[in-house]
Amino acid sequence: MKAFLKKVIDSWIFFAFILLLFISAIGVTVYSRDGKDLRVDLFGVEQILQGHSPYENPLDPNRTIFRYAPAFTILMYPFLLISRMSAPFQFNDILPSAFAWYLTGLFSLAASAVMLLKLIPSASRQMSIRNLKISLLMALPLIGYELSNGQNKLVALCFMLASIVLFEKNRLLACAVFFSLALTIYIALLPFLFYFVLRKKEFILSFLIAALIVFFVVPSFIFGITFNAFLLQEWFTHSLKPFFLTSSYASYIDLRVSSQALPSAIGRLCVSGRTGHFMYFISPLAVHLIIRVFSSLIVAASLLAAWKSSRGIARGLEYAIFLTLALLLPQYCIFYTWSYSFVLYFAVFNYISYGRVPGKQKKALLALTLILFCVTSLISIRLLSYYSFLFWATFALWLGMIVVSIRQAPGRPGAPAPSVAVH
Repeated sequence: MKAFLKKVIDSWIFFAFILLLFISAIGVTVYSRDGKDLRVDLFGVEQILQGHSPYENPLDPNRTIFRYAPAFTILMYPFLLISRMSAPFQFNDILPSAFAWYLTGLFSLAASAVMLLKLIPSASRQMSIRNLKISLLMALPLIGYELSNGQNKLVALCFMLASIVLFEKNRLLACAVFFSLALTIYIALLPFLFYFVLRKKEFILSFLIAALIVFFVVPSFIFGITFNAFLLQEWFTHSLKPFFLTSSYASYIDLRVSSQALPSAIGRLCVSGRTGHFMYFISPLAVHLIIRVFSSLIVAASLLAAWKSSRGIARGLEYAIFLTLALLLPQYCIFYTWSYSFVLYFAVFNYISYGRVPGKQKKALLALTLILFCVTSLISIRLLSYYSFLFWATFALWLGMIVVSIRQAPGRPGAPAPSVAVH
């Protein structure tokens, strides 16, 4: 049976058939959903074209929906195509835009897969390709959820992986530019900045230059300096400040069961009700401190693991650890962002493919990976989502990768010999 499954996975005909079926099915879903979440992105473009702030929600002034950096609208402008906004978040002729964005998502996924084969070491090229196939198949439902909703996290991932590739080639300014582009889409990838600086302190200068170009210079050239400065202030006020600098827990909690990030997971244990009408089981300050301290410890442990790691065969685990922070730490994180799970699976499978990795490590990481896969397969069960099983399963895998990265550090008893295999 094992040999048969191996043969099936290795078959490119089988894999191509599954992908073709997947692409067709999601294409039908994209058509039926008519650009669901893409409307938010295009709303931001239209608002800026009309000289308005995209961060003001005309349908609900208390809830900001467009949360991206102003520069993101420059990336999205070509996707307007023939669609035009008839009312807030309502567009005529949006299907061409929806399918153009769908194809962009598929391209981003394919490019990400190619870069992962180059970035994450494994015992052999054949094993790496097999592991990537398995990882993609395991994550396909969530990838499909991401693509069918017209979301943008796969594009952010593609930019992020491109920046890591460039970082490993010591092209720091180009790395910083792609990293900044990733941040315009998904600011939760920011913890990678600590990773880059830990590895190469001189990266901070490249990042400052690139961030100035991406967030200020280019948008100011297109929007005008005054309007871009206004938009940056609006972005900070409506999107960044409520989470990073607020003194009020209620300003960044999200109790929707679809959100599985740390603030939501802790919130559901300590709070009930809805925004503006919360009932606290412990004091708001205590909840606030729990989340802040927990978040700080997670980042600190990730940096410790990267610092202790020998980089060799555990290099993929380093990337996976910091990518996991983009799932655990944001103000909120919806199910579809776990499309990133294929990267986590791939990093783990490639690591345990090495024969010299201790058996206990292999079994522990494999068990944690399978638990995460099972939980992602059951996200439609509301009770599991309410108690944040997806968060806790992801946190458990993150913790397992942290322990393994530290234990395999050079000089520790039983640590596997380092390797710097590059494909």
